[in-house]
Amino acid sequence: MKKIYLISVLTVFCGLLFVLVPDWFKFLWGWQLLLLPFTAGMLMVLVQNEDKSYNFIPKLIIGSFLTSFVFVALWQLIEYDYDGHFIFLGAIQMVLFFLIVCIFGGLVGIVIRGITLLIKKYDKHKKK
Repeated sequence: MKKIYLISVLTVFCGLLFVLVPDWFKFLWGWQLLLLPFTAGMLMVLVQNEDKSYNFIPKLIIGSFLTSFVFVALWQLIEYDYDGHFIFLGAIQMVLFFLIVCIFGGLVGIVIRGITLLIKKYDKHKKK
């Protein structure tokens, strides 16, 4: 679980860097805010030492929600807090959007993990 927290912190830090200094990342054409949670979801699955898909899901959902909520809250406070109030409905919609992107990345990570486990099992049987 510590690795998932580390991935969440790094994702939020990189996301805030993308938001605060967007001129540095023009080569990504604005897609960095979608690639970041997608990659974070994949990494949240790939760092776990599990071999059953249902064991990945709780940590993926917790990590995705944590990452999405903290990132959007900080983004709202830094970027969109001009009137002195928090835009609650827009923040919840953004949290859900980033949550879905992160979970989709995690599902892709589960597929990658499953393929690597199958390849390892096939190699073990082939060597015998």
